[in-house]
Amino acid sequence: MDTHAVIASLPVAGADRAVLIDAANAAFERIIERIEPANEKLTRTLWDPEGYIDSEITADMLPISRDEAAYLVDVFLLHHVVHLAVAADNEVAESRP
Repeated sequence: MDTHAVIASLPVAGADRAVLIDAANAAFERIIERIEPANEKLTRTLWDPEGYIDSEITADMLPISRDEAAYLVDVFLLHHVVHLAVAADNEVAESRP
């Protein structure tokens, strides 16, 4: 990206939010392809990019450059997606007799 945009307040809004959601969605797709969750469809329904952005970018990180925020969103998403896949697996297991 290499912009000079800075996120200085929460919630992240406007163009900053759109960029971060796009980055999160792109990373989510890469991760889903790599981990191949057993219950991919359900894992996808659990994915909430806006909620992820709202929880990942916190007040103690501000001010933060948009580029750095997008990087952090990307690198920390793996664990979140694995958690979603496990939650999907548990939901399927609980629904079985």
